[in-house]
Amino acid sequence: EFPPRAIAPIDRRDTDESMACRNGERVSGRGGRTSGGLTCAMAVFVCVVVLGLLGPSCAEAKASYDDGIVIERDDIGFVTREGRHLRDARGNPFFIVGTNSYYLLEHASETEPWLKRSVVTDTLDEAKKMGLNTVRTWAFYDGKLQTAPGEYDEEWLDALDFVVAAAGERGLKLVLSLTNFWDAYGGMESYVMWANDANETAGLSVSEFYTSEATREMYKQNFRFLKGRTNKYMNLTYAEDPTIMAWELANEPRNPGDYTGEVLREWIAEMSHFVKSEAPNQLVTSGSEGFFGPSTMQYMHLNGNGTFDHGRYLAQMCTGVDFLAQHDNRTAIDLPSFHLYPDHHAEELCGRGAPASDCALQWARAHTKARLKIAAESLGKPLYLGEFGKMKHPTMEGTLDAQVVYRNRLFAQVYDQFQRSAVDAFDEDTHMFGKHTGVGGGTTFWMLSNKEYKDYDNFTVYAYTNGPSLPPPWVPEPTAVEAQSDFRNIDEELECVENALRVHPDWIRHSWFVRGEDADLWPDTVPRLEKENENIRTRTYTHGHHPGYVFDFDPEVAHDWTLDASTVELISNHAKNMEDLARLNRHDWWG
Repeated sequence: EFPPRAIAPIDRRDTDESMACRNGERVSGRGGRTSGGLTCAMAVFVCVVVLGLLGPSCAEAKASYDDGIVIERDDIGFVTREGRHLRDARGNPFFIVGTNSYYLLEHASETEPWLKRSVVTDTLDEAKKMGLNTVRTWAFYDGKLQTAPGEYDEEWLDALDFVVAAAGERGLKLVLSLTNFWDAYGGMESYVMWANDANETAGLSVSEFYTSEATREMYKQNFRFLKGRTNKYMNLTYAEDPTIMAWELANEPRNPGDYTGEVLREWIAEMSHFVKSEAPNQLVTSGSEGFFGPSTMQYMHLNGNGTFDHGRYLAQMCTGVDFLAQHDNRTAIDLPSFHLYPDHHAEELCGRGAPASDCALQWARAHTKARLKIAAESLGKPLYLGEFGKMKHPTMEGTLDAQVVYRNRLFAQVYDQFQRSAVDAFDEDTHMFGKHTGVGGGTTFWMLSNKEYKDYDNFTVYAYTNGPSLPPPWVPEPTAVEAQSDFRNIDEELECVENALRVHPDWIRHSWFVRGEDADLWPDTVPRLEKENENIRTRTYTHGHHPGYVFDFDPEVAHDWTLDASTVELISNHAKNMEDLARLNRHDWWG
């Protein structure tokens, strides 16, 4: 049975922000050293006298690392949600322009000779140089950070402290993910094995993670610990630190085989309210891939096929995910989430690589347009594209340089859609956001890497450099895939898809696709948003000319030319556009 369900509007949910220094305590680095004897009380005095009523953050507080380097902290306070938009601590619009970099915790641990904290700081420095303001990364490594339920390795906790402090020192916001649907870094299967006192997943199901009282309590216990931990470098608990913009419930949560999406909806509702109650000053996002479910049957045809891991094309209509229902006003989600990978999600029709990019771009455009519409008209919340990207690898069809061009076209299209949504939300009469049809929020692309980190998944962007030699394309080991698929309910999902398509064959008819479009006509950069004066009372676009593509890639000239330079320029241009848009609503008296 696959009945339709109505789309209900959502009430606006506001969050308050507050932050206070811990009275009389010094701001110290690892080893207990203070930074120039500055007490928190002194910092409060400076904030109040110099900054007046401009906000509660202590902008002059410092933290010292044990390498002797002292960096000024530039902390502007918590980011809050106001209806369909985000605002910084001063009340100005805040648009997420960021990247993923999942490996920061692992490198900060320095538990192996090849793991280096310099990789963390270099990556964050590159993000800042590009104009980014947000980094999404993992705050979990089950088996190493959390060694057993409620038990933690102090060396790995120190690593997480370092990541948060290093981001904060650079004025970057973090989206911290709490666990993983997939097996990398432990994740949900660790909780299920702990609950069953098991050493392997045989005979177990990921569904138990959402339904078991034991696993749900383990999850809550872990968050209580993290939010209450005092960062050694900043002398703030994680819940007090505005560097942490948002907590992400899980990376790509699914409950395969459940067409209704009710199990995952109930879990997201329970955990989002729990996290919000424990850390009310920080935002909450789901981490969902955002597939459409029975609450939006008119969009089911956009879900696409399954990823290549299963070795078959599996329509993604029984993942247990329902974008609208799992982000509505029954939850405490501030940032509805979706992910966008045409190389995977639209592979059945579009294939992979450069030649099929016109098809992939059409799919991505329709997908994003639908999400923006639901966020604005039904959810009333800012939209967060937590991951998006396009592959490049020498073994794929098309040259590396051509693949970069097609990747740029995806990035340009995504950025343009989010920019236009933000502009549509701007009321030119009042010079305020929130009166019209668009939404705020933003994006974090997958992914920015340091030059020492290999492009393991073929989606990596290297800033101002070339990465190390490309490893062979990742191919899953068959027995591992079989075990992972069993734990993730592959048989139930296959049966569910078969039953759904028997009733709704139109859900795989790709009505969004227009054959014959010329891929070379797609733009490969975003128009620059020009301003007429310092008040930026305009939204005029000029196309201009992107820095030239000199795609005669030769490893011999790698020292003076980088493959990803055009993508980095495109991302930086978008970051500048969104900063200019944010200034549209900045108070004149702020200066």
